Amino acid sequence: MRFSVSVLALLVASAAHADDIITRADIAEATVYMGIAEVNRVASVTVPAGTHRLIVALPDALNAEVPHFSSDADVIFGPPSLVRGIQISEGALDTAEQAAARAAVEAAEDAVQAAQDRIALADATIRAATLQLAYLEALARGGEDGADLPDDLSDLTAQIGAIGTETVRVAEALQAAQIARRELTDALEDHQIELNAAQQALSALRPFGTMVNGLAVEVIATAETEVDFVLEHLMGDVGWSLVYEMHLDSDSGALSIDRFIAFGVGTVELWRDVAVTFSAADPFRAHEPSRLYPRPARIEEPRPPAPSPTLRSVTEESEALSGLTQTLMEPVIIAEDTVDFAMLGLNVSYSYNRPVSIGTSGETLLPLDGLDFDAELAKRAVPRQDDTAFLMAEIENDSGEPILPGEVIFFRDGGPIAEGYVEMIPAGATEEFAFGPVDHIRLEWQDLSLDEGDRGVFVQSNTQDRRIRFSVENTSDQVEEVHVLYATPFAEQEDLDVEVTLSLAPTKEDYDDLRGVMAWDITLQPGETQEIEMEVSLDWPDGQILTWRP
Repeated sequence: MRFSVSVLALLVASAAHADDIITRADIAEATVYMGIAEVNRVASVTVPAGTHRLIVALPDALNAEVPHFSSDADVIFGPPSLVRGIQISEGALDTAEQAAARAAVEAAEDAVQAAQDRIALADATIRAATLQLAYLEALARGGEDGADLPDDLSDLTAQIGAIGTETVRVAEALQAAQIARRELTDALEDHQIELNAAQQALSALRPFGTMVNGLAVEVIATAETEVDFVLEHLMGDVGWSLVYEMHLDSDSGALSIDRFIAFGVGTVELWRDVAVTFSAADPFRAHEPSRLYPRPARIEEPRPPAPSPTLRSVTEESEALSGLTQTLMEPVIIAEDTVDFAMLGLNVSYSYNRPVSIGTSGETLLPLDGLDFDAELAKRAVPRQDDTAFLMAEIENDSGEPILPGEVIFFRDGGPIAEGYVEMIPAGATEEFAFGPVDHIRLEWQDLSLDEGDRGVFVQSNTQDRRIRFSVENTSDQVEEVHVLYATPFAEQEDLDVEVTLSLAPTKEDYDDLRGVMAWDITLQPGETQEIEMEVSLDWPDGQILTWRP
């Protein structure tokens, strides 16, 4: 959603000038709605006497809607405007955390440079030793570039010994220099790893660069004033929802609901220690009633059947439809919106009791609180569709507040069993949740009309007879109460005659106001099986087609 700022958000591209006061103002408070947030940024600046331009650098200035500056200080603010391309020195707007991270980067860069310098000195030492060794080897070879041999044998021995001794010394020095260089190279790699980590840590804090965008406002002070100001604006790409964990104790029926807030921000700005209120109010809700138009009733002559379309007729129809809006004489409503939004008009808010921070992922899951209920447990069996019964838990929301919609993970006796979604549960309302299968209560369904050796399906052009049997078996060593449901056929047309015979009378008919749905409350002893048979006879006029399956 974009709110028009009109003249209050004129786009200005300029460089900073002498009367500019450039600062940052981080988010201190926020009220987060579904998709938008109202944020308050706070900062303090010293304003000299006179007229100045206060520039608040913002990480996402284009996302600051309907900005408003306020302060208790004796200053006057003009209308805010959007500015971009303001030059600042590197690190000028760093927070203390960002400044420390930047200092760590600079220290790591110095360490890398020092290591590179030491490697350069080691390379020079290696080159010098290599030259010395090459010279000594040349002397030892003799010849045109070699040493002159003395006439005295004792002098020759001394000369050869001196060359050998010096060669060994230089070779050892060369080897030591090469070993030292390898160690320096390993140290350089370590320093480069540290530099990369420091750069990533600084980047994760998302500091301002040397060119910033923001909001500018003219501020007038009669004397030098310390100004604590608040910048309030709306911002998009922000949202939240509730997430639940439902824990059921199947022995006691205790149901606890742990609530969490899933909070997400889609902007480039990090949130640090922000006081956040999460509101379920809908800022996009319509503020005026719908327009109403007359709806006259008309009669007209029946239209003849439409001819089969041809390429020419389709083209002509398309051209006619394109000009339809020019021929309408009054508004016509084609269809009405039949969707009801559970959030409409809901005004529930949660003021989070701890400062909220969001990192580079843009998401966080905040623990909220817990709700405890005493659930009524039931084992529900639907033999036509399922192989087992399922454990159901019904609660009354006596928490005094609505339970808002959200994703949920279901736990039974400590173990996760399923994921789902909870619709809104108003205060005082009842709601039922499913907590997985009850494997020791087995269900079977059988169409006896199709069994070999039975009478089969008796079908004429306008008659059908069916015989159905379904059963519920308790394979445990405990007595079980089971709630069995089955949808029996019924007719809404006078010409269709339906007769249903049940071997066991239901406990309740039209269960949950569903016509034809029968309910049986059955007590099963350990190992007991309860069977129920249903015979159905259907009769309808000739020329009609039956649409029903057992």
